[in-house]
Amino acid sequence: MFATVTIQTYNHAKTLAKTLESLRTLRCPIGIDYEILIVNNYSTDDTADVIRRYARILAPRLRTVFESRQGLSHARNRALKEAKGEIVCFTDDDVKVDPGWLEAVSAAFIKYSAAVVGGRSYLIYPTPTGRPVWLPAKMETLLSRLDYGDKVLVNTDKDLFGLNFSVLKEIALEIGGLNTSFGRIGRSLLCGEEKDLLDRIRNAGGIAVYEPNAVVGHIVPPERLKKRWFFRRIYGGAISSERLLIAHGDTPKHLGNILLHAARCCGSVGKSMFRKDTTAQELFRKQYFAADSLGRLVETIRYTLKRNTRRIQL
Repeated sequence: MFATVTIQTYNHAKTLAKTLESLRTLRCPIGIDYEILIVNNYSTDDTADVIRRYARILAPRLRTVFESRQGLSHARNRALKEAKGEIVCFTDDDVKVDPGWLEAVSAAFIKYSAAVVGGRSYLIYPTPTGRPVWLPAKMETLLSRLDYGDKVLVNTDKDLFGLNFSVLKEIALEIGGLNTSFGRIGRSLLCGEEKDLLDRIRNAGGIAVYEPNAVVGHIVPPERLKKRWFFRRIYGGAISSERLLIAHGDTPKHLGNILLHAARCCGSVGKSMFRKDTTAQELFRKQYFAADSLGRLVETIRYTLKRNTRRIQL
């Protein structure tokens, strides 16, 4: 079996170097060989220099391609097209890969006849204090922390995150790869592309496996520990969730109901900030629901306007 470990990168030269450094300790499983494929998604920082440096260090495994169409889904589709491996192992340009990661992933594919394998991800905070006091532990998933426990979950219906997401190349290409209307583009924080791909693979009969021994650490930059970033992340996630519902043939809730819900959520935040009678974590929970409701409201308005325009044209 041959695997392609692939990283899609855009202007993250510093963390990309840390990711590639971690790959130096990656163990090669018995009976498995692998390559490292970097997709440079039109980076304008020092990414090219980092890639050239590690091309020598990780030779002959490492190679790179340039993808001019901006967007994570475009870059991941380019990786699927260019990959030489039967298994395509996606990770991000801001992670540290555990030395046994590829061993665990490849073993899960073989043992469980998997079509998709995802694993555990922990957070590497920039300061010893770690998680901000206002951030509830359960909401660390917004920073891509994932941990479903120590047991393998075969044919799981749980989400698997893109920073630790491996797929059979043939199946991914057969169902059309990643939907480019989802996923991050530049500084936007839209998401949902791997969930959409995962849902389509499951619908096609593919088995999804959570393998807890496939571990990566996600490097959290200081700017992602500010509430402003979280609100953008929550807002973008809500838009993506609504788009996923629409893409799967579901109709959004009535616009009036969503508008009323958003008004109530925002009102609750306003009252709490004025009265100063809630804990920091409880306030953040309320702000979470407010940002989520606003994202869903905006996407529902967009959908309603688009639908009405089609009716007028007809």
